[in-house]
Amino acid sequence: MRGVNTQRAQYLADRREALGPRRTTGKATRKGRTGTRTGSNFLELREARKAKQGEVYKRRRLMAVSLLVLGAVALVFAVFVQTKASDTAERAVPIDPNNAGPDTVLAEAAGVSISTPIRPASLTGLGYHPEGESLAAMKPRGKNLSANAFLGLLSRGETPERIHYYIMDPAGRGGPQTGAIDVGAMTGTTVYAPVPGTITAIRPDPMVQNANIIEIKPDANPDVRVNVALVRSDGEAGVNDYVTAGTTELGIVADSAEVLDPQLSSYTTDAGNHVTVSVSKSG
Repeated sequence: MRGVNTQRAQYLADRREALGPRRTTGKATRKGRTGTRTGSNFLELREARKAKQGEVYKRRRLMAVSLLVLGAVALVFAVFVQTKASDTAERAVPIDPNNAGPDTVLAEAAGVSISTPIRPASLTGLGYHPEGESLAAMKPRGKNLSANAFLGLLSRGETPERIHYYIMDPAGRGGPQTGAIDVGAMTGTTVYAPVPGTITAIRPDPMVQNANIIEIKPDANPDVRVNVALVRSDGEAGVNDYVTAGTTELGIVADSAEVLDPQLSSYTTDAGNHVTVSVSKSG
């Protein structure tokens, strides 16, 4: 039995010796793998932290840019609203009566200065529109309230008299866009000569009963004719009479709104009654 035990003990010792290095190697390998996994996790966490910080900085930059853009938009909107409110208030005052005389020049056409046929304090609106190919284009003075609002911030186009006018829709009419000007006033308002010169004709206005078109040969250019339409004339001035701008009475404003739908009413606070002034290219 002792011999057998001795042999068994020797066998177990040899077995342990044979297995010992393998177990040790296995542990070292596992430790090595654990160490590798730990280092990899650390790098991954560090990269994730960097990525998270980058996202935070990006969101902050985006928020700052957004605030700047919103601030700029709010500023432009405030200026726009202020400008529109100012323009709305100006609609009732096409010319500042405190700085304008009775013969304030509204426009120039064919070398002729066209003065207001209505006293500045009585004006309700000024609107240019086409009225045929035979008319000379007018060059308006003052600020065009029909212009783009943003462009209006850059160029005011003011005059000492603070003249404000509109370029109205052509409404199917041909000719220059500023071939005629509607000068607004209430019915019965006195109409004055817009140019110095001589009356060459007074004929019925085909648009409104009891209204006339008064034709004047201006001193500045005898080759053209200045026409004032929608005037009720009761003998204040006749053919061959000499007239003075802003002084000579031609008649009163007819009630065109009674039979028509004046386009000028879209730009005034009343019915849109007016007289129309134009310059014919030939006499």
